[in-house]
Amino acid sequence: MFYSGIEIPEINLDGFQVASGALFKRMARMHQPSITIWSTSISFSKTSIEALKTCERIVIKVNAKDKQMLIVPVSSNDPDNIHWYKGEKTVQSRKIECKAFTSKLYEAWGLDSNCAYRATGRLAAADKKVMLLFDFNGAEKWPVPQKAN
Repeated sequence: MFYSGIEIPEINLDGFQVASGALFKRMARMHQPSITIWSTSISFSKTSIEALKTCERIVIKVNAKDKQMLIVPVSSNDPDNIHWYKGEKTVQSRKIECKAFTSKLYEAWGLDSNCAYRATGRLAAADKKVMLLFDFNGAEKWPVPQKAN
């Protein structure tokens, strides 16, 4: 076979398999807001923080039945506010240690405590507020190595 004037040798395709496109979805989702939960903490991607215009404080609402999490911007006057964005010049991901919260979440959603889970999110609106909605029904899951005692 000739290609651009160069002779290209033919090869045997026996033994080759197509790599599933599902294995590459994470790369496509890198530019979407995401949240990762571990058994002791949660973290938000840089894109999540930027999606809410770097609001400083949030509350987290959980829908146990639908396995969804809502991130709602609030003021510092809200009694359940969580300091989310620290006002750095460059936005980074945000990790929050919260074992009491994640242990209840793992239990309510029947998650494996030896695994971490990542879900992508999207902007949603309710009560004239813009917020982030994360659905864990199709979350990416991977085992987390256990620390030696």
